[in-house]
Amino acid sequence: MPTQRKQPPKPVQEATRGVAPPPEPRQSLPVTPGTRRKQVDRTREARQRLRDAAVAVLLERGYASLTTKEVASRAGVSNGALMHHYASKMELVIDATADIYEAAIERGQRIARTPAAHREPVEGFIKDCMSVYFEWPFIAAVEVLVVARTDPELMRQIEPVMQRYRSLTNHLWLGVLKDLGVPSDKAELVLNLTLNVVRGMAVNSLWQKDVARYKRELSQWADIARAIIQPAACTNISAPAPISRRRQLPSAASERESRRSS
Repeated sequence: MPTQRKQPPKPVQEATRGVAPPPEPRQSLPVTPGTRRKQVDRTREARQRLRDAAVAVLLERGYASLTTKEVASRAGVSNGALMHHYASKMELVIDATADIYEAAIERGQRIARTPAAHREPVEGFIKDCMSVYFEWPFIAAVEVLVVARTDPELMRQIEPVMQRYRSLTNHLWLGVLKDLGVPSDKAELVLNLTLNVVRGMAVNSLWQKDVARYKRELSQWADIARAIIQPAACTNISAPAPISRRRQLPSAASERESRRSS
């Protein structure tokens, strides 16, 4: 009897908008006559195709069933070429997961720059959280984290990726709230509670998909959170300082390139 492929859980539909679908493995760019790409460009392109393919296989089969052979095939490279770029399956998956969360950091920065996020910072943070936890990036990360729970080396490698995402995201939204006059203790309380409410719903959504209820309850939570921060922020909330004049976060794109070149 042929073995059936494991079907990945589907992310909650219509929970958020603007999150791209899982990346398809990218094809090699054609080389026009008389043009030779630099080796660094070819290396960067090959590594990106491998990361995209690794995410696709991770979502379909999970970490335990992911093989470098299948990833290489989907990326259009030989298994030997894959091993040239990534010494192990673990190294490949860690780099692919880091890609997912670097994109999440950049998306969060875009959300935080919008006027709507400054008018309603709690709703802005909820939107940022949902763009990660109610979409395929969370499913891919869960596949890795479940295995890492009993694999100390995998946990040692994945933990810095998760900590970086959480640290920069918290820094970003704490900055938004503090610039509106919210005291640090209240800002941290609201962000931590909001994060855990959204993350808990995301786990629940893996088997029980009730988008209408999630949205309704998150709207009710936003009202509660607003009552916590509003007394301190009400005098400033109509005219927040532009993010370009506030504290600047490290460029996620530049740090990603620096991390990979090191």
